[in-house]
Amino acid sequence: TGLSVKKCDFKIPMNNRNHRTEEISTERLMVRRGQPFTITVSFSAPMHDHLQQLKRSFLISLATGPHPSEADGTRTEFPISSLGDQRQWSAALEEQDPFFWTIAVNTPANATIGHYALFLRASKSSCLLGNFTLLFNPWCQDDEVFLANEAQRQEYVLNQEGVIYRGTENAALAQPWDFSQFEKGIIDICLKLLDVGEGQHQDTDRTWRKSPVSICHTIAAALNWDQFGGILTECGTEQYYNGTTSSMWLGSSPILRQWAAAQRKPVRYRQRWVFAAIMCSVLRCLGIPTRVVTGFTWAHNANSSLSVDEFYGEDGTLLTQDKSARVWTFHVWNECWMARMDLPPEYRGWQALDATCQEKGKGKISKTGLGASCHGPAPVQAIKEGDIEVHHDVCYFFAAVNAKCQVWIRKADDTLQPALSGRKYTGNNISTKSVGSERCEDITHNYKYPEGSLQEKKVLDKAYRKIKKLETTSSSSETPFSSTPTSLEEPVNLFIHLHSESSVLLGEDVRISIAVFNHCDEEKATHLVVGAQSLHYNGVPIAQLWKEEFHFLLKSHEGNNLKVFVPYSQYREALGENHLIRLTAMLRAEDSFDIHFAQEEISIRDPSLTIEFPEKLVQYQPSTAKIRLLNPLTEPLEECVIVVAGRGLIHGQRRYRLGSVQPKSTQDLPVPFTPIQAGPRRLTACLTCRHLQNVKSYKTTTIAAA
Repeated sequence: TGLSVKKCDFKIPMNNRNHRTEEISTERLMVRRGQPFTITVSFSAPMHDHLQQLKRSFLISLATGPHPSEADGTRTEFPISSLGDQRQWSAALEEQDPFFWTIAVNTPANATIGHYALFLRASKSSCLLGNFTLLFNPWCQDDEVFLANEAQRQEYVLNQEGVIYRGTENAALAQPWDFSQFEKGIIDICLKLLDVGEGQHQDTDRTWRKSPVSICHTIAAALNWDQFGGILTECGTEQYYNGTTSSMWLGSSPILRQWAAAQRKPVRYRQRWVFAAIMCSVLRCLGIPTRVVTGFTWAHNANSSLSVDEFYGEDGTLLTQDKSARVWTFHVWNECWMARMDLPPEYRGWQALDATCQEKGKGKISKTGLGASCHGPAPVQAIKEGDIEVHHDVCYFFAAVNAKCQVWIRKADDTLQPALSGRKYTGNNISTKSVGSERCEDITHNYKYPEGSLQEKKVLDKAYRKIKKLETTSSSSETPFSSTPTSLEEPVNLFIHLHSESSVLLGEDVRISIAVFNHCDEEKATHLVVGAQSLHYNGVPIAQLWKEEFHFLLKSHEGNNLKVFVPYSQYREALGENHLIRLTAMLRAEDSFDIHFAQEEISIRDPSLTIEFPEKLVQYQPSTAKIRLLNPLTEPLEECVIVVAGRGLIHGQRRYRLGSVQPKSTQDLPVPFTPIQAGPRRLTACLTCRHLQNVKSYKTTTIAAA
C-alpha cells in the first residue's frame, strides 16, 4: 500500500523556540537531543484503513553519513505508539484524524549529533518527511553536557558576544570577540568541520559523534591539521605576509566563512588565542557549554620537568633559545562543561582544552586522544589536585600553572650561572569573562591552591611522588615529568627590587624604580644594568629597546633608590603586536660572581577609543552613537580608519575614514544605526592608522522592545 503524504509541517518556529535554537535558524528544524519535538503529517487520502500498518514502522536515518548503520546509531527505525520512550528513539501519536497526524518524536540523550533525514515508512513504501539537525542539550539532565545553572547556560551556550583577555598578569586587556555561533550558515560550517576531523579517526565507526569528549578531540584536530583542510595557519612571530594579523579579526564568523568559501584552505593568519575563540564558537554552536580562559605567566611545554628556564646575556638581554619550553606572558585555552563517562564522577564539570598545536600530529587519531597535537579535555579538578595519573593531559596543564621558572645568565665563555632572586611563579591570574556581565572573573583557585599554602605543598608533594612512580614504571620517552624543581641556596648579601606601572599609555615614557640594599657588614662596589626589551606574547624577544649601566658604592646595611625612564622614542618603533615590554635589572658586586636579578613585564596601552550611546534606545527607532578618538601623541595620527560592527544594531561591518587626527586632540565620529533586536546589544569599534594597528573598544547597551 502506497503512502499518500501531502506534506509535513515540522513546526519550526515552535520547535526551535522550545529547543532554544531560534537564533540558529527560523527556516530549518534545529533540535537538541533528549527533548521531544512535534511534527504534523498531512495526507491526501483518509488513513483509516492503514492506521495499524503505518504504526509498525517509522524510519529515521542520518543523511550526512555515507553508510548509515543501525550498529553505530546513524540509522534506526521504530514504530509509532501511543506513548513514546524518552530514553530512546521513539514516536508518539498525539493527535489524529483521517487526514493528518500530529507526532511527537523523542531523541535519546546520547544520540549522534548531526544532520538527519526523517522518513515515514509503511510496508515497502517510504516517504521523506524532511530534514533536521540534532545538537547537544545542556538543558537535559541525561545529556553528558547538562549544566544545571540557567544563567551559566545563557552565558556559555547562548551568548554570542564575549571577551578574551590578553596583556600581562597585572594589566589584563579585554579584547572584544564576536563568537557569532548562531549566524546563518555557521552550523553547517561547524558540522563540515567535524567531517574534516573525521578523516583522522582510525575507523569508520561514527559513534564518536555521540561523545562531547570525542567531539572536542575532533574539532581541535580539524583546527590544526593543515594537510586535512584545517581552518587556521599560524604566523608565529614573523610578519603577516599575504594574510590578516590576528588582532584585526573582530569575530569568528569571517574566519569560518572564509575557510568554507575557500574550499577548506587555511585562513592566514592566527595567533594561538584565536584557536580558543574559534573553538568556543564551534562548541557553543553544537551545544557544548564552553568558555575562553586566559592564564598569565604560562609555562609552555614544561611538562617534562615541572620547571622552565630563561636565559639572559650579561647585559640583561633575553636570549632566544631553541627549546620549546619557555614562559609565555599569556596563553588562552578553553573550558568545556561535561560529565566524564570515562573517568570517576569527581572529575565531571569543567574540562580544560588547549586546541593549539604543540607539535604537528602524525598519522591518525583514535577515539581516545590526539597524541601530541592538542591537550585535553583534562578535568580542572584533577589539575588542581595534582592527579597527574589521570590521562587526557592533566600533567600538561598541571606543569603549565605550577612550574617554577629559573633565570640563567650566559657568560662570555658560554657557561651558565643561575641568577639569584631570579625565580618566578607561573599560572597567575587565570581569568575568564563573568556570567551575565563583562567583568573579569579570576578562576585561579579552580586550578591551584594559593601560592605557599599548606594545600599547595601537599598537592606538589603528591605530584612529585607520582612523578617518581612514573619514572620507575615508564620508559623515558613516556614519562610525563623527567625531574622535579630544585631550589638554589641564595646568599643574603645584596637585594634588588624593580618596579614600574603595570601599563603605560602609548606616547608616555616608561618610568622605572630600582631599590637596592647591601646586607653585608662591609661596603660594596656594585655594577647595575637596567634594560627594556620588547617581546612577543610567547616569550620570544623582538628587540632590545634601551639599556643603562650604573656603578656605585653601597655602604654596609644601606640602600639606594634609582629612578630611570625609557623614552617613548626608544620603544615606539619595535613594540610588536601585543605591546609587551620586559624590564630587567641585574646587580653584581665587583668582588663577587653572584648576579642578583629582577624583572617585570608591562604593557603599553593604546590611545582611548570611547563609545557613547543616547540614554534611551528603542527597537526600530533610528539613533546615533558617538565614537571619540583621543590622540595622546605629539604627532598626528594619519590615515585613520574605524571599522564598526554590532549585531542587531548595524548590518555587517561599516568602514569610516577619518583622515588625520592632530596631536593631543580628539575627534568624534557619529555612527547612525537602527536597532532591530531588543535586549543587550554591543557595538565594537576598531581603529587602524599609520602609527597604530587594531585599537579596539566596545560598549554594551540595552535596547527597549518596541
